[in-house]
Amino acid sequence: MEERPTMIREGDRVRVLPREESPPSQKYAGQTGVVTMTSPSVYGPLLFVQMDGNPDDVDTGFSEDDLEEVQEWEDS
Repeated sequence: MEERPTMIREGDRVRVLPREESPPSQKYAGQTGVVTMTSPSVYGPLLFVQMDGNPDDVDTGFSEDDLEEVQEWEDS
């Protein structure tokens, strides 16, 4: 299977989209945060997000399909 390029990058602001097959996306659906790190995996790129309101040292891992980029002006 060919790996598609990641469109979301470290430092991007993102919003979590709810997906039935992704427990983290269900827990954090609608919340926003900043991508702190990306990592390749067998299932596609993993993106680690510092969720707004979580402690600074806690990042949550998501697949790219769980996230959408948000513009600063949208995040209110």
